[in-house]
Amino acid sequence: MAIKVAARSTADFEGLIRDIDQPDIQVVIYFFSVEFKGYEPQKIIKKAFPSARCIGASMIGGWCTTGAISKGITAMSLSSEEIEEVFVGFREGVKADPGLAARGVIDDLRKSLGGRKLNPEEYLGIILFDGLCLGEEIIREFTIEKNFIVPVIGGSAADELEFKETLVSFDEKMSGDGVIVMILKMKIPFYFNHYVHYLPTKESFIVTKSEPAKRIVWEIDGEPAAPYYARALGLSGVADIKHTHFSRNPLGVVIGDTVYTRSPNAVVDGTGLQFYCFIEAGTRVQLLRQGDIIENARSSLRDAREYIPNLQGALLFNCVLRYLELKELGKIDAFNEAFKPLSFAGFNTYGEELFTHHNQTLTAVFFGR
Repeated sequence: MAIKVAARSTADFEGLIRDIDQPDIQVVIYFFSVEFKGYEPQKIIKKAFPSARCIGASMIGGWCTTGAISKGITAMSLSSEEIEEVFVGFREGVKADPGLAARGVIDDLRKSLGGRKLNPEEYLGIILFDGLCLGEEIIREFTIEKNFIVPVIGGSAADELEFKETLVSFDEKMSGDGVIVMILKMKIPFYFNHYVHYLPTKESFIVTKSEPAKRIVWEIDGEPAAPYYARALGLSGVADIKHTHFSRNPLGVVIGDTVYTRSPNAVVDGTGLQFYCFIEAGTRVQLLRQGDIIENARSSLRDAREYIPNLQGALLFNCVLRYLELKELGKIDAFNEAFKPLSFAGFNTYGEELFTHHNQTLTAVFFGR
């Protein structure tokens, strides 16, 4: 028994299932292209592994030991050798009220856990949710829940940059408006972290007016945000801002040596900047510059090995902006290669989760033996 992974670029579910099959499977985690919805992958996988708890999310490109895929499905199975117990909470309604849905999941988990104390060195949370909702509100509920101290790591579901429908699945259910949290009592050591390859510059400023519920920053240092950002990049005006500027020069909240990326994605009404994560007024941010994404991937593995020398596998939750950068640089395969010879699976997300809602980030959990 071990961590087993597989990927397919076609609807070869029979082959995928054969490759991840093993005795006493406890959990199957998988990621799939939105166009696979019609195959009902959640039903196929649950039927193949009826005694396992199965969760999934739609993706824009996936990762696997066997190779990166632009479309298809990638999956991981974990057995009773790795996992002692599994608890799952699932709720819908995240678009209308993400906080309420998250609290419902917490209530469900609290009941199924039976009031037990959770040791964060033994318990791990995996979270997947609709990528078109305000994920910050979901993660906040888990962060402020005093009796829920386990690490919760994951990503928000994606589509092919159409931003129409993103899907999560739990056992035989699939939803375009849901959140799933799986709590695992682990038998093996694990390590988690978030990784950013963008580096701080010396330029910093304060967000002075924002609209967090819409992820819009209206003013920076008391001036309209979009013209301020254009000037910081040395551009003549807002009209010169391109999407490549957003991806190559995001902003970041820098705490010590740790960078939390906040990437703009659009100019709003000529003066505001819309972001992939919200930024509250009063937040100091720094302009970031592009670093080496492949070296960052390699260093993440070195980082994990400092804590768990005998690594076995990993789950990767990689931002869609990082994925687009890898495509532009022609380094998709190099990124995937960085995590070999681990048994790993993962997907490109519309937001990454670990204690907060990230973007332009890789969040990852590494498993030992």
